[in-house]
Amino acid sequence: MAELEEESKEKGEVIVRMSKREWEYVKDIDVSADYKEGFETLTPKQQDYTVKHLRDSVGIEFLAGLIFTFIIMVWALFMDAPLKELANPADTPIDERAPWYFIGLQELLIFFDPWLAGVILPSILLVGLILVPFIDPNKESGIGRYTLRDRPVAVSVFGFGFVMWYVLVIIGQFFRGPARMFYWPWEDKTVLKELPVVEMVNFHIAGGFAFFILYFGACMVVPQVYFKNFYKSLGIIRYYIFMSLFAVMMLIPIKIFLRYVFDVKYILSLQIFNTALNF
Repeated sequence: MAELEEESKEKGEVIVRMSKREWEYVKDIDVSADYKEGFETLTPKQQDYTVKHLRDSVGIEFLAGLIFTFIIMVWALFMDAPLKELANPADTPIDERAPWYFIGLQELLIFFDPWLAGVILPSILLVGLILVPFIDPNKESGIGRYTLRDRPVAVSVFGFGFVMWYVLVIIGQFFRGPARMFYWPWEDKTVLKELPVVEMVNFHIAGGFAFFILYFGACMVVPQVYFKNFYKSLGIIRYYIFMSLFAVMMLIPIKIFLRYVFDVKYILSLQIFNTALNF
């Protein structure tokens, strides 16, 4: 056995030990060419892909799910969620807000038109976050590995989108008062602030087109120049899909920044037939 281990080390391979029961379970699985002769000769970075590793991972996730469910149930017992009176069409409350899981969308409505904030952007972001792990396969790390070390790009992008969504939820829940005005936590939300007189500006149509052409062009070209290994690892199709989704996601914080700092209402405003398309 020692001689076999030495020979495997010289070849850059590793012997995976498993029980007879585990072998009976995995022996008929169709593995890719990267696994060559099967589970006896996995490369070092693929050695964790065994039944035991998979079983342990599922056990940890199941336990975490149980703990999280228990915390939510206990929290719900102490949270007051009263029903309000029937809606009155003649009296619309100025502090009405969506349920917390939709507050992120309501927050986007401050910066984008409804067709963008309510339909287009959420759909693109949802599909994009789902596709990120598949677009960045990182075969060298083995199947089923999603740590930051093994998949830095996928985990970073997914984490950024996830955090950005909850930042919008927190702002909408705790920092918005009547008329969707911004309130610091120590300010009285029962007192309506005076609406600030701000003259919003729009990009010229030529400037808007130039902005989007330069922005998406930079998103596509710059990584190819400075991160060549990243471009080669994804391939041309996955690369352009990934960068397109990433560019759309980054437009949200960019637009919020332009709105607060430069009072930009629309980067690009188009009138197509009787429909206004504003971004």
